[in-house]
Amino acid sequence: MRVDLPTGKRPGWELDVSEEEADPSSVSESCVVLQSLRQSRDQWMYFAFPRFSGRVRGKPDIVPPPHTIQFRGRCQIEIGPHIFSETSFYQVQYLPPAPPPTPSFSQSSWQASQYNYAPHGQQNTHAGSQTPVTQHTTSPLLSSLSSMSSISPALINRVNGAAANNPTLANLLQLAAAGKGSPEQLKTLGLLIQSLATSESPEALSSAASLAQSSSVQPYPPPAPPAAPPKEFDLVFQYYDTSHERWILPRGPVICEKVADTRTPGLTYDIVLTIALQPPNVAQPSAGDAENPSAQVVVIRLKRPPPAIWETIWGWVGGEEKLNANRKILDDLKKQSERVYLAHRIPENSLLTQLRNATASNYAMKPIKPGPVVTPRPKRKPAQRKPTQPAPASQTQNAPQASGPTFQVTKMVVATPSTSTPTTAPSLTAGQPEPKRIKVARPLLEIRCVSCQQTDVPLILGGRFCRPCVDSGKATTVYVPYRPPQPSYDAQQNIPVAPVYAQQRSYAQAQAPPPSSTFINAVPPPNPPPDDSKKT
Repeated sequence: MRVDLPTGKRPGWELDVSEEEADPSSVSESCVVLQSLRQSRDQWMYFAFPRFSGRVRGKPDIVPPPHTIQFRGRCQIEIGPHIFSETSFYQVQYLPPAPPPTPSFSQSSWQASQYNYAPHGQQNTHAGSQTPVTQHTTSPLLSSLSSMSSISPALINRVNGAAANNPTLANLLQLAAAGKGSPEQLKTLGLLIQSLATSESPEALSSAASLAQSSSVQPYPPPAPPAAPPKEFDLVFQYYDTSHERWILPRGPVICEKVADTRTPGLTYDIVLTIALQPPNVAQPSAGDAENPSAQVVVIRLKRPPPAIWETIWGWVGGEEKLNANRKILDDLKKQSERVYLAHRIPENSLLTQLRNATASNYAMKPIKPGPVVTPRPKRKPAQRKPTQPAPASQTQNAPQASGPTFQVTKMVVATPSTSTPTTAPSLTAGQPEPKRIKVARPLLEIRCVSCQQTDVPLILGGRFCRPCVDSGKATTVYVPYRPPQPSYDAQQNIPVAPVYAQQRSYAQAQAPPPSSTFINAVPPPNPPPDDSKKT
């Protein structure tokens, strides 16, 4: 949105306020500088220079005249506080306009005329085969050519050559071929042809032409104007931000200078253009109206351009003589122009509200090229543990001894929870955070031979033994089958005793038996055979 910004003739004029008026706002709160920079940049990009080609919304596309365009280079330009990077420059050479068509009458038009004169010795008596209207139209021409016996190809070429140089004769031939000539014009044409047939001297041709011009009624159109001189080439540039539009650097008083670059003196340089520009609503002046007082002097700086751009600008300016004349004109324009100053501080009023609304960003300030998407890590909720149950107690009971041979039996009895209050392990409440687990670093497994404990050697047989140990027989493993332990008998009571690991199993529930064994309970052995010696 464009806002009319207040200006004055001296700096700080907006601070001269009366006591009744409110104090002006600060520079940052007034938003004048920001809006001024925005409007100024848009002015330089879309309205300051004449448009060469591009698209305008709501209007037909601008089509330039026939031309040839040549790319000269690309550089950065600075206009006041504005920087336009990657600006392209072109040289446009306009093509000369096409010449206007000239009337030409060929031999075929002479042969196709209605008075039936054809080459190769065709007689004029063939005209009697035409219609009565044609005979009435061409009778004056036939009567004037009655003395000629035939029309040769040389005569036809002679008449065509004379028509190319004499516009009056060409006009009479055209009227006779179209059947629109009057009897007097046809008679005059016949006399001209007779004079060309009898004499080839230029005096006879000029006398016949003067006679035809006096008797002719139809005026001949004036000759075409001379071709216009070719138009001078233009310097066209294109902003990087508006790649679909190209602008013309207008001709006028221009000064171009080379300025050494401070960062790399002697290697690169800048081009400073001082040019007189007309306001956008004023038409560009011609070469004679270069000293228009409404023109404004503008300084354009080209940062480190290629040499091709400097050569194009130097030829576009016109050389050293033109440069000195333009310097005088620009000095006079600087003296005539009046400088205005922008108001940086504005009091609380409608203009300040309008400026704040214009400078407020109504969209989210996001980068054009966003970075990688980073998903936030999910937060772990504290775990809620249920109160643990009391550990079951194991008790052992001895089985009652029966009559006869007895043996000891070990049983596993799970005790039921008593009515007394069980002791529970401490648990975490909902509000208490879970304690952090300490990560214990696992020791690195060293790769070495199982037999000789040597490292940094190739291992075989599943990565367990080295080659020397295998060759020496140290890697030979002997398979020993597992034999479960047999119950031992008490020699006195002849009662089998449970294995030791079974007793440990009954009291220590957390320990598991060997993987290849099974739990063997104490089973009474079979009764011994009866002793026959006692019976006897």
